[in-house]
Amino acid sequence: MTQPTDEFEGFDPRALALLAQMPAWDKDQYQQHRPLLAQGVTAPGLALISTIAQSLDPELTVTARGSVSPLHTDLRFAKPGAPKYKDHLLLTCWHGADKRQAPILWLRIDAKRAGFASGIAFTPAVRDLWRHAIASNAGQQLDEHLRRLIDERGAEIAGDTLANVPKPYPADHPRGDLLRLKGFQVRFIEPLPTSVGDAEFARWCVERFEDLQPVHDWLHANLCGGAE
Repeated sequence: MTQPTDEFEGFDPRALALLAQMPAWDKDQYQQHRPLLAQGVTAPGLALISTIAQSLDPELTVTARGSVSPLHTDLRFAKPGAPKYKDHLLLTCWHGADKRQAPILWLRIDAKRAGFASGIAFTPAVRDLWRHAIASNAGQQLDEHLRRLIDERGAEIAGDTLANVPKPYPADHPRGDLLRLKGFQVRFIEPLPTSVGDAEFARWCVERFEDLQPVHDWLHANLCGGAE
């Protein structure tokens, strides 16, 4: 399902450096630099996430609109004095037609770092499937994947949690911390390599996503039936 795009040839380091300044910008400053950002950040970003998805699993979905988040906040709801522009580029690919209910892979790039993540939002139905899977033998498999990511990549598990393990699961369940989650994401961050300006950066990203792949595959198999 990955949509073909131009081949990824690297980000423009001049454009990436601008990301650090953007939260302090006004509209005129953004418009002044917009062509460079489009050519040096967002366009190669779409090519990058397409390349990554194709390398990991051709069934991953990439779209021009859904896979590259805007560099500006939602200006309709921006509070007075709040930054209007982001300090990072956020790229996503996912399994399934509906991104809102799909396992997602995230790539977050700012002027100095790259962040990698796998996760899924919880609808009531997904939450129930999550709890059932976590409490079963399959939950032990995910727990092992997560421990490996924590040990080898310094990953962290993100997501709001309930105060207590939900019923009917026992309060001392060995995976009670996962049962308490209201949503799930595992993520880690690394400094940008010098290859960010050339095609080699895609391979560097793929290697890190390969470490997240077992988690993504687990989510797909256990929460989405392993199929769309």
